[in-house]
Amino acid sequence: MSEIHQNPETILAEIKDLLSLGVKDRKHAFHTPVFSNISNLNLPSSKTVVLRNFDEKKFKLYFHTDFRSKKIKDLEKNNNTYFLFYDPKIKIQLRIKTISLIHYKNKLTEKIWELMSLSSKKCYLTKKIPSSKTSIPEDGIPSYLKGVDPSKKESELGYKNFTIVENIIQNIDWLLLKSSGHRRLNINLENKSKKFNWTIP
Repeated sequence: MSEIHQNPETILAEIKDLLSLGVKDRKHAFHTPVFSNISNLNLPSSKTVVLRNFDEKKFKLYFHTDFRSKKIKDLEKNNNTYFLFYDPKIKIQLRIKTISLIHYKNKLTEKIWELMSLSSKKCYLTKKIPSSKTSIPEDGIPSYLKGVDPSKKESELGYKNFTIVENIIQNIDWLLLKSSGHRRLNINLENKSKKFNWTIP
């Protein structure tokens, strides 16, 4: 077992590095975590999201979504959520408990929208609502945009659907799988304090 995995503070530093890499490196295992919330049927609902930003000072994770999606309504009712990250190469799993906040048509969404590429903005130009039924296999993008990017003017129509979900980290459950002995550490970050507890894997 390496020394880095004996010290809680160095483990937390490694977690920060991994989450930062997940934002920057599209091929990194942490780039597409599983996000879970409670649906309006009071059932767990999980989906893969793209990690767009990580604020290591304030311990916040961010992803983008369509305002019309079901999870927005779900989060408005219950914003207790979880992220699941796993990297099979280094055999590290993170279960992160969060409180999710919705950003819609505010300064943050305006700022990020301006920085986005036309191809990314195109995702928000679907005519049909996400998860709505369709008689044929399709993505909902207008036919005139098939295989091409929208113009800047056309892309602006998608802003009304663009949403950023901010997720405030409350707790991190870190697990390292190792043939020489698994290790598990719980990191509580509520109330702007850090509490470390080793637990049995």
